[in-house]
Amino acid sequence: MMVDDHEMDVEQLKEVMSVISTEIPKLLDAVNKQLSNPENARKMGEVVALFYKQMVESGMGQKEAFALTEKFMSSFSLGSMIGQVFSHGKTKDDIDEMVEERIKERIRKKLDDD
Repeated sequence: MMVDDHEMDVEQLKEVMSVISTEIPKLLDAVNKQLSNPENARKMGEVVALFYKQMVESGMGQKEAFALTEKFMSSFSLGSMIGQVFSHGKTKDDIDEMVEERIKERIRKKLDDD
């Protein structure tokens, strides 16, 4: 069965929308539960405070320790976490290629099944 480019684009869009509508809400819900958990917030505060304290105790100036602690804290940001989950160290182009290949595989499978 031959499929023209327009039909493939529609199928790709359907696939992407399906993933977005089911997987992204699950991911955001899980992340939100972790971030809003009071115990996790307390632990994160302790970790950040200990990090700062160790920098100062090791002889680093307070300004430098504070700047380094800010960078350390940014690694806990939601945007950073989501980026790490999706990228695994890959560039945007690498991720685009992986997504495109998965879509193509699913289209091929769907065409083979029909």
